[in-house]
Amino acid sequence: MFSKRIYQLSCTLLLISIISSLALPSRCEIVELVTNGGFENGMSGWRGFSYCDQLPREGTTTNYRACSGVYSLYTLCGTGGEHCYGVGGGATQEIRLNQMSNLTLRFSVYPFGVPKENAWINIALIADFWISQTRKTLVYYVAWTENIAIYREYPLPTMASENVKNILLSGIECERWNKIVRNIDVDLKQTYPNIPVFSIERVAVTLLAVTFQRLTSVPAGAFWDDISITFNLTSKPEDTPKPIQTPTPTTSSTPTPEPTSTPVTKTHSCIIVTVAYGSQLAPEVYYMRQFRDDMIGSNNIGRLLVEGWNTFYYLWSPPIARFIATHEIPRRASQLLLLPLQGTVRLASYVYLISAPFSKEFASVVGFTFAAILSTATYILAPSYIIKNFCLTIKEKREIIVPQQLSI
Repeated sequence: MFSKRIYQLSCTLLLISIISSLALPSRCEIVELVTNGGFENGMSGWRGFSYCDQLPREGTTTNYRACSGVYSLYTLCGTGGEHCYGVGGGATQEIRLNQMSNLTLRFSVYPFGVPKENAWINIALIADFWISQTRKTLVYYVAWTENIAIYREYPLPTMASENVKNILLSGIECERWNKIVRNIDVDLKQTYPNIPVFSIERVAVTLLAVTFQRLTSVPAGAFWDDISITFNLTSKPEDTPKPIQTPTPTTSSTPTPEPTSTPVTKTHSCIIVTVAYGSQLAPEVYYMRQFRDDMIGSNNIGRLLVEGWNTFYYLWSPPIARFIATHEIPRRASQLLLLPLQGTVRLASYVYLISAPFSKEFASVVGFTFAAILSTATYILAPSYIIKNFCLTIKEKREIIVPQQLSI
């Protein structure tokens, strides 16, 4: 009776998991990677910094002017600073990409106090991309001075170097909002053709306004709003919208701004799921990895659980993944077998989100435990009960047949 109830419970959970898997993100879903890109939550997710430590000019939020919503980021240039290369400031945010491609950058900028013949002011969005320990930089110039680089170690705006490429955005107007859309994949391919976009591990986005003039009576700087880096779960990089602005690449020397430095732990791919669906960019793979790394692994206790699971998982999964990768029928079958797991992850993510307001550590433990119990019931208890009953049925039939033969 007890085994029968376990079987019934397992079948119910299996059915719930499969139904829940249908609620996975749509294959055309666009995922936003920037936190608080509209600055409606103050500086949450961002770190303000001053270009010159001796003259504080950190980027701050303001409700004086916004492209959308109520708030924007205010970056103001300064004057003076005999011992400073330039005076100004901005804000920066680091984003983990998990080796994604098909990225689109969007931002709105409102430059002010910048003369048509700009001789002393540089305003730019700087994107630093990391591949292992190597950093490659794209500088999207909103306003620039031809004979002054935004950082000493960078090339002049109209030039380029091995690790820093400059893109001069044309058509930018002062005293009004300018909306910029860039296809990051295209920009990287044009400026760093030997670097595969999907190998990028993280990116730091820096918004900066700086002046190199010692004395000026006209305030200058920029307002920033709607900063966005999106990842399309389905489209191939070639299918993404082409950039609106026309790039003018250039080359620089070694980059050195220190806007941000957040240690990033190495993440493991969901190897069997990745092989089954053919790509780390598949929605199923992305969602499972997001649940594991960004929900369960978002705190110290959760990271311990994830590390423990990874240690166990990678003891036996690589040979299975290699077999699935080289055989089409097992690969198709594994997609069907993974349907309950997709539903389990979806349900466990709901459990995490419900528990997170109380404590993220508690939510990680509850979500991980829920996923473990549901997976055990689906992949171990239910099959075991079915196999056991099947064997008992065959045994009973044999016992019935044997006496009949003896009686004959």
